[in-house]
Amino acid sequence: MRITFCGANQEVTGSCYYIETAHANIVLDCGMFQGGKYAEDKNNQPFPFPVESVHAVVVTHAHFDHTGRLPKLYKDGFRGILWATTPTAELSMVTLRDSVHLMKDEAERHDKEPLYTEQEVEPLEALWRTIPYHKDREIAPGVFIYLTDAGHILGSASIRVRADGQQVVFSGDLGNSPVPLLHNLENQDGADVVIIESTYGNRVHEPSSQRYPVLRDAINDAVKNNGVLMIPAFALERTQELLYELHHLRMKNEIPAVPIFLDSPMAISATEIFEEHVDFFNTEAQHDLQKDSEFFKFKGLTFTKDSTESKAIFNVKGAKVIVAGSGMMNGGRILHHLKNYLGQKNTILLIIGFQVEGSLGRRLHDHEKNVMIYGQDVHVEADVRSFGAFSGHADYPRLMNWLNGFQHTPPRKVFVTHGELNAALAFSQSIEDQLGVASGVPQFGEMIDVAHLGHPHS
Repeated sequence: MRITFCGANQEVTGSCYYIETAHANIVLDCGMFQGGKYAEDKNNQPFPFPVESVHAVVVTHAHFDHTGRLPKLYKDGFRGILWATTPTAELSMVTLRDSVHLMKDEAERHDKEPLYTEQEVEPLEALWRTIPYHKDREIAPGVFIYLTDAGHILGSASIRVRADGQQVVFSGDLGNSPVPLLHNLENQDGADVVIIESTYGNRVHEPSSQRYPVLRDAINDAVKNNGVLMIPAFALERTQELLYELHHLRMKNEIPAVPIFLDSPMAISATEIFEEHVDFFNTEAQHDLQKDSEFFKFKGLTFTKDSTESKAIFNVKGAKVIVAGSGMMNGGRILHHLKNYLGQKNTILLIIGFQVEGSLGRRLHDHEKNVMIYGQDVHVEADVRSFGAFSGHADYPRLMNWLNGFQHTPPRKVFVTHGELNAALAFSQSIEDQLGVASGVPQFGEMIDVAHLGHPHS
């Protein structure tokens, strides 16, 4: 088995691996590079492998940095099968359909061709085949996969690929367990090679128990100041977790009946899919659902699906909460709200997700005082708060704990991907120091032959 690293190498976005075996070739994830002009240029480059040779694609989860170039793969000639859990397949289509409209608008604004159109997105619907957790499945001649729950978003998976007498485990994105809604991430065991994400490979999150008070205090502070609380949220998982916790806060009267707007068509569509797959929720969430079947909806919450409703939010006087995408503030309706409210001192911006280098979200996270939005210079007077406990990604202790699951049969080598260079290098060094397993941080385009890697402690 040979693996070529085709994305998320020494950076967080663009996840993609090309896996060659004796009888078939597969791709694992096919994500979009995100964060400025550099990322845009990389998305437009040809894939670094022969697309027509790919029998199947396996998708770990539905986030855009893992699915965003699937239509480009189709455009370039892929006609194989797409494999994933049922929620991942359904949520991926929601994400991709939403992205087409954003790309079209962006392309028209800059007078250029979009990366792909509906003509490349819609045919993907027929290519999906679903697979449950904990079931060995042959997805191409001589290539077997086995999925475990990664605890990151609904349907997310870590994936073991078995072929040519070798086993490679891809962590996918690992969750920040325990979280509302989802089961805890599961460990795997038994691999010649492990490829693991490192988004927070050099960080320790605040305790998850602090999520609730941070959200409560931000809302109450906004109400006290008669201001606006803006929460840029990823449409998949983060938004649904927020709705779940906001529902709790309202039911317990820990926040006043302030108007709350979910201003994201994609998040609204995703929430409908969540409601169809409650069997993927953890026991506590399922128990809450039995008591109250409307726990994604509550008094004071308004879903604003069309743009007219979105624009009308500006006319709502007094304190309000706006949850909108995109989570990194590099597009979507959150930009209009940022333009309207960042200049006001009684505004709170609560950043609850990872902000990639080069994104507007990263500049705001770093407390820049002047940012450009839609060609307009906006001076930041708002109270900008960032809080890592809301993150959907495992931090350093959780990543290391997941790797400890391989202690009975340690891998020959661990490759660290999906992290900015300093985080990936720090985590890779920790793996060698703490676990005594060889580790490395691959570059884009680097290829490894699993059969010829060294053995533990060699």
